[in-house]
Amino acid sequence: MFVFFTRLAGATIMAACLSASAFAQGSNPSRPLAVNDITRLASFGRGAVSPDGRWAVYEKRGAYDSIPRFEYEWRSTWTVMNLWLADIHNPGAAPAPLIPEEGPGLQRVAWSPSGAHLLVSRLRDRKFELGVVSMADRSVRWTGLTPDVPRTGASAEWVSTDAVLVLVRPDHSLPESMRYQGGSPMRITAAWERTARGREPSRTVVDARAGVMNAEVPSPTSTLVLINVADGSARTLAEGRINDFAVSPDRRQIAIVQSGEGAAMATREVVQFERGERQRLSIITLADGREVWRMAGRDVAPHLLRWSPDSRAVLVWARQDGASWADGDLVQAASDGVTSMNLDGLTTGSSTETVLGVHADWLGDRPVLYARARGGSRFDWHILSPTTAPRPLTTALKSVPGRLAAAGRHELQLFADGGYWSLRETGLHRLTPNGMSMEPAIASDQELVTRLKVNEAPRRDWAVAQGAKGGTQILMDDGRRRQLGTATGPVGRVLAVSPEAILFLRRTGLSEALYLRTLSGERPIDAVNEDLKTVKLVEPRPVTHQDIDGRETRSWLFLPDEGTPIRGVVVRVYPGSTDSHTWFDPLTLTYGFRPQVLAAAGFAVLSPSMPDGRIIASRGDDFVRGVDLAVDAALAAYPQLPADRMAVMGHSFGGYAALEIAARSTRYRSYVASSAFSDMFGMWGEFDPATRIFPEDGGRMRASQGWTEAGQGKLAAPPWEASDAYAASSPYLIANRITAPVMLLTADMDFVPLSQAERMFSAILRNGGQARLVTYWGERHILWSPANIRDRFAQIFNWLDLTLAPINTAGQSNLGGVPTVEPIPRAPPPP
Repeated sequence: MFVFFTRLAGATIMAACLSASAFAQGSNPSRPLAVNDITRLASFGRGAVSPDGRWAVYEKRGAYDSIPRFEYEWRSTWTVMNLWLADIHNPGAAPAPLIPEEGPGLQRVAWSPSGAHLLVSRLRDRKFELGVVSMADRSVRWTGLTPDVPRTGASAEWVSTDAVLVLVRPDHSLPESMRYQGGSPMRITAAWERTARGREPSRTVVDARAGVMNAEVPSPTSTLVLINVADGSARTLAEGRINDFAVSPDRRQIAIVQSGEGAAMATREVVQFERGERQRLSIITLADGREVWRMAGRDVAPHLLRWSPDSRAVLVWARQDGASWADGDLVQAASDGVTSMNLDGLTTGSSTETVLGVHADWLGDRPVLYARARGGSRFDWHILSPTTAPRPLTTALKSVPGRLAAAGRHELQLFADGGYWSLRETGLHRLTPNGMSMEPAIASDQELVTRLKVNEAPRRDWAVAQGAKGGTQILMDDGRRRQLGTATGPVGRVLAVSPEAILFLRRTGLSEALYLRTLSGERPIDAVNEDLKTVKLVEPRPVTHQDIDGRETRSWLFLPDEGTPIRGVVVRVYPGSTDSHTWFDPLTLTYGFRPQVLAAAGFAVLSPSMPDGRIIASRGDDFVRGVDLAVDAALAAYPQLPADRMAVMGHSFGGYAALEIAARSTRYRSYVASSAFSDMFGMWGEFDPATRIFPEDGGRMRASQGWTEAGQGKLAAPPWEASDAYAASSPYLIANRITAPVMLLTADMDFVPLSQAERMFSAILRNGGQARLVTYWGERHILWSPANIRDRFAQIFNWLDLTLAPINTAGQSNLGGVPTVEPIPRAPPPP
């Protein structure tokens, strides 16, 4: 531990020295972003205000490159995270560590209803544990329990001031999501070691029968445990493969969703995000865990498990076993049975859209559903019953949100059309004046699953809103409003909201300051990266043009600082999406290919508005036409751009688009394709690396097959039924048409198999073309190691300078000074 803190302190001192050196060397106080900046950023995580309004607790992460091990993707930041506490009632008090005697590795879980206790977790030395903090003396009691972190459901819920219900791993193994992130390399290494020793077999076994996959090793189970914080006792209420649970408002019942028997893969429809087992709903008592009801013969969709305000029934979307998700029903389940709602022509969308999340709630004792008419495109909130036809409630709105802001006993609240509205059985009632434009202030929390984030409106009579000029107001369900503080400055990312305070961030350069705004005023309470205030981030410029259908659209251009020579134009493609992103948080800037980093390095970066490939037969050609239109508009608007030095770059589906363009266009001199799909036949059937070594976690064949058939792949059928479409959508099969140099970036643990890049490299090699294959080991779809992140940008800059270098009169490239990080493969010297 001493070594870790010494290294952290050393990193901080070095950062200060670098900052001081930057100030000393230049008269201009601002400077462009550097790659090293993004890998050493500290950051704030999540925040929460205690229910009694006394405390604000927030997560504060150390410098990114001080993380000891990068095993858990973004959760690796947990290992350098601490919890800090601000006294809302004492403006003069500085924030302090929540648990002074603890080191880093702490995460905030949930406040008790009174604010007397805070449930926390600790990730340290590959061990994950729950603890309960007493706010009276700031002491912590570690429970010895390993929390589970379900991919689609709740992990903890307080049921009283002194009791909390938690989902835990009885064998103390890491949760499935963390095993997926970091467990595969360790298990593979152990398997290799067993083989090397030769004393025991080292293998996995999976069986397929009647469309169901089964692993030799059973799936791990979870237990639902009730912890009494007064005496520290823990009592198990349920055990199984539990994926979600919800406690009734009267605190007497618990609805549980858990995996049952295997669900056969459908022969006609594969849904990308569904599980491989039936999801079964049951209801148990909180008092003793006794099961009082179980729903038979129906499979429950994720992201909806909502109790009625009177605790009479729980709302779920369910289908008959063997039916499609789109043909399911919205049902209210209770101990006396199941009642289906009359949808009468309404639909929640395709099966994939339904699995991604049906939005529904209770309006008094009646369900409401966010749905559209079959064949229509507009979604509205509809009030339902078992017998009468659905009735729309939001037709007066121009834009109807799928997310509700708050839920009362007899009404729901939502933000729409710049106002705050009350939704009642009689219709809509606007709670804010017509001339006042307000938007919701929503606390960011990447750990919240979809149900808790967008489909579980908090049961309260207030919401927090932001005005156009930065003012913050508390909006009550009876129309009353009160201002938080007198300041009207900009509010950045919101960490926490309450009826008395809002915790938010403001950015200067790469520095973030944490502010607390209360009824009495506003004050800064903490900051990170203060030595990076002078780093300048490039603001994107809009480029308006027509798309391939003749409609007006907008692309975005990031330009280097004025006076900086432009090294080339990078067209960063992703079908159906554009990037106008300047800043969200430090972690977002760290991973991926951010235009900010490329622009700061001297490249102009265009994020084109391009189609997502609606028609398979013309998808590649549509990509080319869409990108060309955006490029033409950018060159016309900014004639200083070097039209003869342009490259196309893409990641994931964007990498696939880059390869499709490379096989069809000679306009661009270079390509960079990262985690790119190249062969749809292989993409359909190859195993995810984690599935190979952790088959008991369920396998992810539905993910790859669902993506290929119904997701972005859109091929609609398996390969043997649509081989022509698969061939037409695989740039690997027309790699002989590629004439420009191609860099391929891949990783061995990526769910996009590295063989996708390897076979494209082999094809270009066989055809005498120019390519470079860079493989990162132990990384996934996104790189997390700081050394790998720095190396990847160095590889990209080297490649772009090599392939975009101006052509002199003798036909040779003028490479000049090329930034390098060893080792980098070099082209052989000319003869």
